[in-house]
Amino acid sequence: MVFPAVGASPQDAPPPAVVKEFHSYFWWMIFVMLLSMAVLQVMTGDGFGMFFTIILSIIVYYMVADGCANMSLYCLLVFGLISGFEALFGLLTLFSVLGGRSSTSTLVKSRDKENIVYETQVSVHPFFDSRQGTKYNIQSGLLVALPIVMLLSAVMSWWSFKAYPSNLFGDGDEEEPLYAPGPTGTFGAPRQRPQAQSTPPRTFQGPRIFEGQGQRLGQ
Repeated sequence: MVFPAVGASPQDAPPPAVVKEFHSYFWWMIFVMLLSMAVLQVMTGDGFGMFFTIILSIIVYYMVADGCANMSLYCLLVFGLISGFEALFGLLTLFSVLGGRSSTSTLVKSRDKENIVYETQVSVHPFFDSRQGTKYNIQSGLLVALPIVMLLSAVMSWWSFKAYPSNLFGDGDEEEPLYAPGPTGTFGAPRQRPQAQSTPPRTFQGPRIFEGQGQRLGQ
């Protein structure tokens, strides 16, 4: 008896050779860039940003380590969506401060027994300003680097995703198989579709009147 082979699901498909031998170099570059950004974020005091960047770098290392053994289609899809959204938000933030970064400071102007008057000063500085110190300029550099690295990560996810021969979402249309198991359980017998049997139309026969031999009156 011959049984059809059952194929593995698309998410369990191993990465193709082009991903392991060529794409992996670009993935390691993204991993190094993410770690560098995390170090700079620590220097500027951005703890939340550093934590998020570390998580992304761990995901990249998980996918690329051991010859891209854990790089599945689901991982690429999720990582690509996260990177794309982060690139969009980073670009919006960058465009909002390209004309100059503002900083605010609040001071107590006067104080008496009943009232306290505060004064808030808003200062606008160029996007890169050597007079503001190293920390200020590193923050500006990170605002530029973040959307670039996230956009590269999204592009790499799409590139590696398209390299897989299997499709995660399937074709969507399932056709009826042309061959089905025969009466003895073997495969290869063509499927025969039942044909409607034609029957002759039935005619209704009612009682027959005014038939038979004619009779004359008086006979």
